Amino acid sequence: MKEETISDAVLREFLLGGLDDVERDRIETRFLTDSETKERILAAEQDLIEDYLEDSLTTADKERFVALYARTSEQWRQLRITRSIKNWAITEAALPQEIPAGVSSWGRLRNWLRLKPALVPVAVALVIALVIVAIWLNLRVEQRNRRSAIEQELAQLNSPESMRGRPEQMVPLDLSPGVGRNIDKPKQLDRENVQVVELVLPWINGERYSKYRAEVHRVDDGDSFTIDILPAGSEVIRLRVPTHILRKGQYQVELSGIAPDGSVGASEEYTFSVRN
Repeated sequence: MKEETISDAVLREFLLGGLDDVERDRIETRFLTDSETKERILAAEQDLIEDYLEDSLTTADKERFVALYARTSEQWRQLRITRSIKNWAITEAALPQEIPAGVSSWGRLRNWLRLKPALVPVAVALVIALVIVAIWLNLRVEQRNRRSAIEQELAQLNSPESMRGRPEQMVPLDLSPGVGRNIDKPKQLDRENVQVVELVLPWINGERYSKYRAEVHRVDDGDSFTIDILPAGSEVIRLRVPTHILRKGQYQVELSGIAPDGSVGASEEYTFSVRN
């Protein structure tokens, strides 16, 4: 069954960062898998840039546009180039009279550049800027898809059903709580011939919880992932992690108890390193 067409208003909200994560994921997936949606998003993005340059956005939309598309000095420079080109195209009096009055400023620009070949390099710079935006959007979609895939794999690997079995090529790694006491000599993981590592996390805090949340992050760059765990016991929490998502370097694990109302309770910290 063909998916429902995304309205222009929703696409504009997507480009301005106004949708929730579920809706953004849906549109980003369509961007990667549906060529028609991709073309519509890129066209909507060009229209949005043009509306900003023509000062036809609302105050709120203008603020959101600047926050997303003009955060760096390079982005500001590209917007200034674009504005200059549009102003030249609109004010140029030498355009052929046969150009219809209803043609957009971008249409006038294309005709004007035929008469002003010296400005072609500037126009090329504009195209490059738009391509950079498209590449940035693609990378963002890929990052979100990768994180979603990792979270799904972790949830499956740590489900109660999976925890009753033992995957092939899995090794345990016993960690001790207290980052400060173990930061100098963290336990090391050798990933050779290992597909899954089971982090064994002793819970020495007196309070017990029906659910725990583990955040594992790489110290060097802050790359992290989070997984909710239903404990099989009360004194030791086991967290299984596929080794392909780990890289060489030092990792910290923050294990927190989750209260019935969803609030975060007591926590413990652990440290380990990946050797290769």
